[in-house]
Amino acid sequence: MAYSRYSKFIGPAAGACLLGLGPSALAQNQSDGNADNDKAAEAGVLAPISVEALAFDDQDPSQAIEPATVVAGPELVRKRGQTLGATLADTPGISSADFGQGVGRPVIRGQAGARVRVQENGMASADVSTLSQDHAVSIDPYSARQVEVLKGPSTLLYGSGAIGGVVNVVTDRIPRTAPDGIIGELDLVRSGSTRGERLQRLDVTGGIGDFALNVQGMKRLTDDYQTNDGRLIDNSATDTDTYSLGSSYSGDWGYVGGAVSHFGREYGIPGEEATIRLTQDRYDLKGEVYDVAPGITRIEFSGAHTDYLHTEGEETPEAFFDNQETEFRIAAEHAPIAGATGIFGVQGFDREFEAYGEEESFVPATDTRSIAAFLVEQRPIGENWTIQGGLRVEYQEQDTSQGRRDSDHTPISVSLGAKREIGNHYVLTATAGHFQRAPATEELYSFGPHEATLTYERGNGNFDEEASNSFDIGLRRINDRLRFDTSLFYTRYNDYIYQRSVDAGLNADGTGVGGSDGVADRVDEDGTFAPNGEFLLVDYAADDAVFYGGEAQIGYDLIEGAHRLTARVLGDYVRAELDDDSNLPRITPGRYGMGLDYHSDTWLATVEAIRSSRQDDEGPLEDETAGFTDLTAFIGYRLTGLDATETLVYLRGDNLLDEEIVRSTSFLRVPQPGRSVTAGINVKF
Repeated sequence: MAYSRYSKFIGPAAGACLLGLGPSALAQNQSDGNADNDKAAEAGVLAPISVEALAFDDQDPSQAIEPATVVAGPELVRKRGQTLGATLADTPGISSADFGQGVGRPVIRGQAGARVRVQENGMASADVSTLSQDHAVSIDPYSARQVEVLKGPSTLLYGSGAIGGVVNVVTDRIPRTAPDGIIGELDLVRSGSTRGERLQRLDVTGGIGDFALNVQGMKRLTDDYQTNDGRLIDNSATDTDTYSLGSSYSGDWGYVGGAVSHFGREYGIPGEEATIRLTQDRYDLKGEVYDVAPGITRIEFSGAHTDYLHTEGEETPEAFFDNQETEFRIAAEHAPIAGATGIFGVQGFDREFEAYGEEESFVPATDTRSIAAFLVEQRPIGENWTIQGGLRVEYQEQDTSQGRRDSDHTPISVSLGAKREIGNHYVLTATAGHFQRAPATEELYSFGPHEATLTYERGNGNFDEEASNSFDIGLRRINDRLRFDTSLFYTRYNDYIYQRSVDAGLNADGTGVGGSDGVADRVDEDGTFAPNGEFLLVDYAADDAVFYGGEAQIGYDLIEGAHRLTARVLGDYVRAELDDDSNLPRITPGRYGMGLDYHSDTWLATVEAIRSSRQDDEGPLEDETAGFTDLTAFIGYRLTGLDATETLVYLRGDNLLDEEIVRSTSFLRVPQPGRSVTAGINVKF
């Protein structure tokens, strides 16, 4: 990559960052944390889990200023689906934009696509899943040790593509330390005829002295699935395989390592004959060094290069999507200065995207380059308060082809946050900030038919930066029998970019005799207006908008100790409107539910029912979706055996009420699988 062209920018940007304060990261009171861990252990509660995606390394989500969610351990075993969206779909504030079984991108507080950054160990997934809803994320949930979600803007840490939040998949492909001997994990999964799933996975790490070697592999097959009424969804089968090899060298000074991984998935477009065949090869480098210089306590560096290709078509591929991407990130943590601790660094990427095939692609070949400088700071005030804030300056340019105009943008984002600990149980948080996002390639340059989604898409090369002013307030109770996590948010966007249907009666190039009839326009493959045309005409538009809502989860231990029984209630709500009072399309409806969890030395059990309301605040020319209740259950038994070996045998039931589940967040309104039962074995050694 040629970053020399940015040398005139890096200096001023870094200097500007040095004048700011850091973003919503988190501070943790170590003595209180240890006390909480001891009390949790006495009550039989799992110890807190740290969040690696936050600014300061390995922080407790219960102490975070910004809303942070971690799915790990037995909860991850219980929730793991075929996609990240399916894995997180029942978590408050998070939904899924599915496209059959093969695709499920996470939706955070109504935000999806180019506003939600999906990454592995801090580096972007580097696929083309933001380009269209039929494109899968190239990270499998079974590769994860834990899945972290940062709700709300995480722009300051990871770039303008994180303006709606971050999903960070933590894997052990590059071990931080060398184990004493061999450790690992094995999964075997089989489901009934509704899905016809067969999965086997192995993850092994071995240590020799300070060296560690990790090997992972997984294979999953699913058949065409059945809906609640027994109907078979043609062309919905999937075939997924992943494997990787990684190693590291570690010591008291830190660690450094690398990994090579492969992700492959073949899946059909339900209701059509087209098949997508996706492959990605990824090369990662990651390390951390402590006490490298006076005043610098830690330097963290990472880099990734990905070679991605997927094809679309029937037996013979008709369209090719090629993405070559290289990303790097370097961050340094400084010792306290006037009581403030901070992290500063640089991040950049180079992306070469090209789509080609039998017909001209709806998105032209584009080379995108970005470089950014950032600083995050936090400072305690007294015994109970912590303040945080930050600044990020980013430059992005996109060079394109086919006569389109090149573009460049300089998004700048700032934030302030505060946290107050109230006694030993409560944490009150508040954040506010101004955030900007550079338009994505598809938003600027799309023009033409997209066969997989049956849409004719039109971008706008004149889009400027999308800007938002965001506010978030949260209150948590973090220990004892009663625990809860609640938050409210409000975000106002200037020039919010979204995809909408058109009712103008014109051809795709704007010619013809116009006329509005209250029905979304359709065109043929050449873009000629036709009421019964194969393609839905959709535009990328930019209008002022507002998002507001909240989420909550409350748990109470009905029984404490060795046999813990916990009752939970949960819910979330998001409202999204344009300034003309019309609704934005494909927004998550309000949801509420309850659950009951049992935990002992040998048994794990959960039953949970979540009601998704009818979405009747649909966007213009969009169909509303019916409400549904998703009842799930999980029961697992821990087998006693060899020392240091944990074996969990389990059964999981999904959609036990056999309801028709159609999500309003999805472009393809195809019902999800009906009632299904899955059996699995998870072995940790």
